[in-house]
Amino acid sequence: MSRNMPLPKFLGAAAFASVIAGALVSDEWGHTAESRLVRVTPASPAMMQLLRDEHGLMADVLKAQVANERGSAVGGIDRD
Repeated sequence: MSRNMPLPKFLGAAAFASVIAGALVSDEWGHTAESRLVRVTPASPAMMQLLRDEHGLMADVLKAQVANERGSAVGGIDRD
């Protein structure tokens, strides 16, 4: 607390800050959880298969990249 600010003025400022903080917090808690729910349609089996295929391709690319980097490190080829 500052020595220049009198105690009643300080307590008034603290009370005002508490009211503002309380209003902000209560506004956030005033909403129901149901209003934040989003209806999501499940993905079709064809879309899930496409996703699995993409993941498989990405895994293959990453494995090839790691193998290539290991091979270049062993062979002494510096790509930088």
